[in-house]
Amino acid sequence: MIAPRIRFSTREERIAFVRERFSCKAPACGGCGSCKMPGGKPAIEAFAPYIDGKREFAAVSSALWQSAL
Repeated sequence: MIAPRIRFSTREERIAFVRERFSCKAPACGGCGSCKMPGGKPAIEAFAPYIDGKREFAAVSSALWQSAL
């Protein structure tokens, strides 16, 4: 599945994409680790700039994984 572009999606659609893509159960996960985000953050938290419409998915993802190296 391709990440919905901010310009053509709603916040709810972006949340649904992140939840599906990373099997994120936040906030009920209790740090389950299913999403395997750097720093142990839930995917919903790690991709907040994308969900909030501030940065595209690819930009957030790139920054996230670069910081993990």
